[in-house]
Amino acid sequence: MKKMNIAILGYGVIGKGVFEICKNMPNINVVKILERKEKFDPNYLELFTDNCEEIFRNKKIDLVVEVLGGYDFAKEMILKSIQYEKHVVTANKEVIAKDIEYLTSWANRFNVSLAYEASVGGGIPIIKNIKELKKVNKISKISGILNGTTNFILTKMFEGLSFEEALKMAQKLGFAESDPTADLEGYDMMRKIAILSDLAWDTFVDINLIKQKGITNITKEDVENAKLNNKVIKFVCESVKVDDHIEVCVEPKILDNTHFFNNVNNEFNAVILETYPNDTLTFIGKGAGSLPTASAIVLDIVDILEDRYLVGYQNKNSYKIN
Repeated sequence: MKKMNIAILGYGVIGKGVFEICKNMPNINVVKILERKEKFDPNYLELFTDNCEEIFRNKKIDLVVEVLGGYDFAKEMILKSIQYEKHVVTANKEVIAKDIEYLTSWANRFNVSLAYEASVGGGIPIIKNIKELKKVNKISKISGILNGTTNFILTKMFEGLSFEEALKMAQKLGFAESDPTADLEGYDMMRKIAILSDLAWDTFVDINLIKQKGITNITKEDVENAKLNNKVIKFVCESVKVDDHIEVCVEPKILDNTHFFNNVNNEFNAVILETYPNDTLTFIGKGAGSLPTASAIVLDIVDILEDRYLVGYQNKNSYKIN
């Protein structure tokens, strides 16, 4: 049986989930975990380090899992891992959305894989499916609920809570950060729909060009009016390929309550793909949480271990973004 030695950068909610799954997998061996000293797990002290060079210079480590969060330091760690000829698996949607072209060029140069299934949709294997589908299918449209925080808030508002009450509940349950701006204003979904668009159409979507509107102005009155008209409000991202351009937007939408997205509630995510010849395909699953996201990360590790990893990004086309 082939085995892979890995290091985990970050021991927060997702990092702990990755470690928990990998402990029970005989072909994946966690060699090191990077974290601040005050966060070392006393049950596994021999695995922990606060010195990233111990990981980069360890030739026994084949792959690095980046779950640090943030942008600058995470990007630096991904790039250094690649330059030390280690495969990288990451859940960092901001780094991937902004720097996929740059990082992929480095990964190709050093002949390593850069995998990022967990960056979009939590436990939904949407990136892997888009990679496979486009071998035969033409994808014309991507629609998604791709943020568990805002979907939870809107669900609770339709159950009678105010926006403020729903946000506090989301924070208490761990679905929302103490500063939820990236979720509420749509920046998180902008990154995710850009990643999926890049994959679907072999291009690069600049997130700064995406039209975006948040959910902070949605009131109880808006919700009640929607209910009276048999409607539902969902925070949706869409990307449509039209001839020589791509139309991308992130905004709250008023939908008929017969729409598929009406069945996607709480922290669940969903994606609808319009394709030819496969027609409409739908995907749904938990978009947040430790184990669903960690599961997507470990699936990437297994694909790389078994030489089944598919190239995730090729910038062949240039389209206008509207």
